[in-house]
Amino acid sequence: MITVAPSEAARRFIDRLGVRLGLVIGLALLPVGAMAVIQANDLLSEARARSEAALAGETLRAVRPKLGLIKRAQGMAEALAALGPGTAGCEALWRVVDGSDFAFAGYYGTNGQARCRTPAAPPSFVGSRGLAAILTGSSAGLALMRGAKDSVDIVALHPERDAGGVVTGFAAVSPKPASTLSLATEKSAASSGFSLFLFDRSGAVLSGQDGYSASKSLLPQGQPLQNLADPEVASFTATSEGGGERVYSLVRLVEGELFALGTWPAERRGLAAMNALPPLVMPALMWAMSLIAAWIAAEMLVTRHIRRLRSAIRDFAGGNRVVRPLDMKTAPREIRDATEAFQRMTDAILRDEAELEDMLREKELLLREVHHRVKNNLQLIASIVNMQLRRTRSDETRSVMRALQERVVSLAAIHNGLYQTSDLSEISVQTLFSGIIEQVTRNAQVRGQIVAVESNLQPVQLTVDQAVPLALLLTEALSNALKYAGTEDGTAPRIVVTFSVEKTGEAQLEVANSVTGTARSIDLDTTGTGIGTQLLRGFTKQLGGEFSREFTGGMCYLRVWFSLLPRAEAA
Repeated sequence: MITVAPSEAARRFIDRLGVRLGLVIGLALLPVGAMAVIQANDLLSEARARSEAALAGETLRAVRPKLGLIKRAQGMAEALAALGPGTAGCEALWRVVDGSDFAFAGYYGTNGQARCRTPAAPPSFVGSRGLAAILTGSSAGLALMRGAKDSVDIVALHPERDAGGVVTGFAAVSPKPASTLSLATEKSAASSGFSLFLFDRSGAVLSGQDGYSASKSLLPQGQPLQNLADPEVASFTATSEGGGERVYSLVRLVEGELFALGTWPAERRGLAAMNALPPLVMPALMWAMSLIAAWIAAEMLVTRHIRRLRSAIRDFAGGNRVVRPLDMKTAPREIRDATEAFQRMTDAILRDEAELEDMLREKELLLREVHHRVKNNLQLIASIVNMQLRRTRSDETRSVMRALQERVVSLAAIHNGLYQTSDLSEISVQTLFSGIIEQVTRNAQVRGQIVAVESNLQPVQLTVDQAVPLALLLTEALSNALKYAGTEDGTAPRIVVTFSVEKTGEAQLEVANSVTGTARSIDLDTTGTGIGTQLLRGFTKQLGGEFSREFTGGMCYLRVWFSLLPRAEAA
């Protein structure tokens, strides 16, 4: 199993056409993504501003009638204070509340006790903020009294003064609770999640739309209401106590005294989905979708066609000569042209290879015919020599001609083996040696020499350069063995031919024959000067090997070592 280092795997991944196209397209789309981020921020800011402006209008619409009524109550309190708590003033109180939007009116002393009032008046103003303001010299005041569940009792106060300007009491006028600051909103506003709160300058919530305890989760989180009394505060967006993002709008009902806070959910106004997400998310998604779309387009138009063409090229380069047509109808023209060029190239290569195979086959047939004719000619020469042998009476001449005949036959065996083998550049040891052993043994039998020949040949392929000298060497060795073979007991002499190859590529040819004591005394060592010994040494040198001969155990062993590897490779 081949393992690839992480850095190498990353490099291969980046080298892919699809990845590089994706990177280039991604870089090309980055400016578009940056512009989308800027536009999304601007759009969100504009949507938030519109939502805040719409909320401010909704809040003003909800409290505008109440503001007018409070102003009227303040004007009526001022008129009653100027009239005074006399008989005319007390009678005027009934006319003020009769058939109007005012709940009660009255005159009170500086201690907060009523001197003259209509029914349904508050029990006492002692300790109220409005009364304290009057007593400190203010021209008017406003008392805020909790009323029913969804309303606030607002009482307009105005001081009475004597001729010296000293405050002697105050006049009080209060609108009816049902017509002043009821926080019940219209259905259209309520359906949009709109809520309204009243609070004073201390931050105390006077009333909520569904009761303060039920609506507390709608107030801004971590932001005291008294901080909203700042004149700079108008509209803002913040997280509520309940955890949701809401828009808030502040309206000052009575400057420095009474405030109204309207709110509705931020996600229900403007761009709902975009309000719920960070500004970077939508542009990032748009960029990613554009990148995916561009990558798919590149995949459909370019990369998948190139992969198919690459696969076909790899298969052809790997030796697969079955070239299937490539369907590139939907590919761009450049890729179609490249595919057509590849198909023309493969057609030309296949045609050239077919022609070369035909030429090679013709040359092999011609070479086989040459080997066959050479073999026939050598056999013809051997036959002519044999005819001369029959007419020759000299033993020495017959011996020389017989040796020549055997050498010619061994050459013929080589060409016969090359003719019969499938590979004209190599020949099998078994095929070559078997033919030579058979021919030499047959010649010995013709001469009336009985010999037992054994062979142990390892299957090895020899080159022609090795087969020729080795065949001639074997012929000389067998001729020499037949010449000196013998036994002490008169039985048939024994000849053993062995060919083996070591793992290192070292080959050994061994020809052993049984000998008698008389043969041992003959000069057959390496210092011999006969033509047979000279040929053995010459063939061994041609193979680049070593030659030795020894007598042991009644046998004569002739051994030749050489390397089967080419000489340059062996070196």
